[in-house]
Amino acid sequence: MKARSDCPGCGGSLLSPILKLPRQPAVMNYRFPDAASARRVPRRDVTLVQCQECGLVFNASFDGSAVPYDGAYENRQCFSPAFNSHLEALAGGITRRNRLEGGRILEVGCGKGDFLRLLCRAAGATGDGYDTTFESTGRPEAVGLRFFRHYVGPSDLTHPYDAVICRHVVEHVPEIGAFLKALHAIATAAGDPVVVLETPRFEWIVEHSCLWDVFHEHCNYFTEAALAQLCRMAGFRVVRQRPVFGGQYQVLELKRSKVAAKARVEHRLSPPKFGAFGRRAQQTLDRLAARISKAAAGRGWAVWGAGAKGVALVNQLPRCRPRRVIDSNPAKQGGVIPATSVRIVGPDDPMIPRLGLIVIANPNYAAEIRSDLSRLGFTGRILTL
Repeated sequence: MKARSDCPGCGGSLLSPILKLPRQPAVMNYRFPDAASARRVPRRDVTLVQCQECGLVFNASFDGSAVPYDGAYENRQCFSPAFNSHLEALAGGITRRNRLEGGRILEVGCGKGDFLRLLCRAAGATGDGYDTTFESTGRPEAVGLRFFRHYVGPSDLTHPYDAVICRHVVEHVPEIGAFLKALHAIATAAGDPVVVLETPRFEWIVEHSCLWDVFHEHCNYFTEAALAQLCRMAGFRVVRQRPVFGGQYQVLELKRSKVAAKARVEHRLSPPKFGAFGRRAQQTLDRLAARISKAAAGRGWAVWGAGAKGVALVNQLPRCRPRRVIDSNPAKQGGVIPATSVRIVGPDDPMIPRLGLIVIANPNYAAEIRSDLSRLGFTGRILTL
């Protein structure tokens, strides 16, 4: 597939290379029941570049046709106490600052609906959620809470909303400039609500040299400055922007603006910094492979976390694959990591105490995972990335 030569955020053509990862699995959060189907997952290159106009970092080799967002897509993190604490704090803050008590909430890309349910409970609000990956729990929803298994547009809105939520969507959308303008149109049809975005923060990835935070499923990587600028270009003004979840994510609260901004070069970070990131990240990965081989010799090892970080890590370490990947999400347990034969097990799997090393893919979950390992009687080494 030919690499893209124009920026999907602003249309700029001056692009600076950052790094290339060849033949990565196209999907990270897809459920595969067996090794045969997991190994058949499409592989695509990841070619990160930065636009010198708006500052967006994106995968110029992204192939959206290889990423199905249907019922088998599973990226819930709500089985972790640490992540639930983040969601509760996010819901409470949004409710208080924007006076959402008793209001109406629209979520664009609601996933399985967990956050919308939480936010509506916190605010005593009603809500509508739209997502092609939504799956019903089989239980009646709260009064005033509805879910739709398709994309949403302005024509779907029949009444005003007090908030439009869009969490962990923009990093998956290839035509991000057009999407943000469509989100502005939705906000206009909704009666000028607060618009809330949450997405990974590229600064954290660079600062921690996390190559396993770079994968095909995410086509966009946003610095705080670049995302704010793209939102201004789409016709929003940034009311509030801050890092959350230990700096891994960023949250923006937006309102419609009267004037759309133009791309400005000063909002980018310098390309040399990102070039150094590619080299440092590969060196970090090489050192990690050596540490794992030494620490797990004779007993094997496992990754704790079958989310995108864990899946990327397993695929980036082909010469020292783990015996298992551990995850607390029941919907992932029993499945197989994409592009491998590595099975996903639950936290009570009897193999865990016999392993020599557990690698924790996300440091935000380290305390609760260490507690679980202590309960299991695990005596091997623990390495938190």
